Amino acid sequence: MADHACLVCFHSGRCDLDAAAQALARCRLTVLRQGEELAVNYPGGPVLRVAYVAEDYVAEEAAEIAEGNPLAAALLPCDARFEILIDDLDATLQEYSTLFAVQEALEEATGGFLFNTWNGLFPGRVCNR
Repeated sequence: MADHACLVCFHSGRCDLDAAAQALARCRLTVLRQGEELAVNYPGGPVLRVAYVAEDYVAEEAAEIAEGNPLAAALLPCDARFEILIDDLDATLQEYSTLFAVQEALEEATGGFLFNTWNGLFPGRVCNR
């Protein structure tokens, strides 16, 4: 179970797990489908898991998160999200290129916004113009 995650909140229908896998592979990341998740990494780097969630609570949580950032709020309603699940935050931040590539690819593929659960920041380009 991941202790930390980066959430990519977006409008459903813009991207699914298969499209995400293609976008990540274009970044030369290794992408392996494991059931309802993708295992993603650069060779020798930490493995991040990417899950697609479109349950009823996603829109409510996205609205709560976006209250802290007007640029994110402008993208609402967001009723789907990718969860970039991080099992070892220290290792992932030490080798930041994998996380950055995954965040950037999914932000671009979805047109959504990023939110880090571990520090409450919005790291993507959309919310930092």
